[in-house]
Amino acid sequence: MKKLAIGLLILVLFQWLGELGVRVFKLPIPGALLGMIFLLILLSVNKSLLPWLETASSQLIRYIALLFVPITTGAFFLGPTISNDMPTILAVLAIATVLAQWFMAIIIKSVNAADD
Repeated sequence: MKKLAIGLLILVLFQWLGELGVRVFKLPIPGALLGMIFLLILLSVNKSLLPWLETASSQLIRYIALLFVPITTGAFFLGPTISNDMPTILAVLAIATVLAQWFMAIIIKSVNAADD
């Protein structure tokens, strides 16, 4: 339980640092993304945080479906708007899915190549 709490604290700290960086440098990206970039840079140099982050991230992934419940309930009230834009929504979802899979394949290949 202690590892989970420390891991969540680390993730929140880096999200906060990202938000701070976005505001200070007036960057046009989400603060959470910048925070995860900071965390990636730190983990590239020092892997000592990995045990705590593995515990926290595995629990977050385990319950990720619960994070989408508020979003999907709001969609029920937008029926006519969503039905009018359905072709565009489906196209964006399909393109985003393909791009995400392609990007992850590149990352996995580069990580595997670095391990060899």
